[in-house]
Amino acid sequence: MIGVKGLSFVRDGGFSLAVDSLELNDGQVSALVGKNGCGKSTLLRCLAGVLPHGGSILLDGAELGSLGHRERARHLAYLPQELGCPQMDVYTLACHGRFATLGAVRTLGERDRRLVRQAMELTGVWGLRDRRLADISGGELQRAYLAMVVAQDAGTLLLDEPSAHLDAHRRWELAGLLRRLAEEGLAVVVATHDVESAFSCADKVCLMADGRVAAQGPPGVVAASGAVAPALGVGVAEQDDPKLLWRYALTRA
Repeated sequence: MIGVKGLSFVRDGGFSLAVDSLELNDGQVSALVGKNGCGKSTLLRCLAGVLPHGGSILLDGAELGSLGHRERARHLAYLPQELGCPQMDVYTLACHGRFATLGAVRTLGERDRRLVRQAMELTGVWGLRDRRLADISGGELQRAYLAMVVAQDAGTLLLDEPSAHLDAHRRWELAGLLRRLAEEGLAVVVATHDVESAFSCADKVCLMADGRVAAQGPPGVVAASGAVAPALGVGVAEQDDPKLLWRYALTRA
């Protein structure tokens, strides 16, 4: 669980982030949505401890800044938006999720290897384990990195645009995976431009605009709040057609 009080961040160039209060709970998918430049990724990076900030961020009851690297890694896994392509195979990349919590001797034990395999099977990349990262598609690379953060076995996942490069079918599978992880008790926090999937699969939507949280709550409450169109430039509406993959669709503002 993450609790935020009075969070502030100011970047060169004038952008400022200010979040008075926010709770991102275990057992839930929370989606940060908004236009480009609204502060989604900046907020996520503050929650991950990547950016210095004012105010308080509590991670499972402890102040984020008081936790050492390995202790933080046991509680929180972060997947940034920009992914590199290091010279290694898919299995080795996934193993890096376990290295975050190990000491100086980076030797994987039986439990570590089991968690890596489970994460790779869950994200659909076990069959790619021997492939070099340079030889797989962008969507496959995205899922390989997702396997890495799932293998970390942390209670909170922070995912920045995890559906980037995924085709429609894989986006649908990802939504199911995020729901499954939340049902296992994890706090899953996603920053995304994918408004339909965010409203359709999240338990909580945090609508952001100009570095502020314009509305937050269950998808239906946020959709009916009147804040969506000013923040996104489009509206969202719940659909009543069981044939549709996404329960919420975009509408004209």
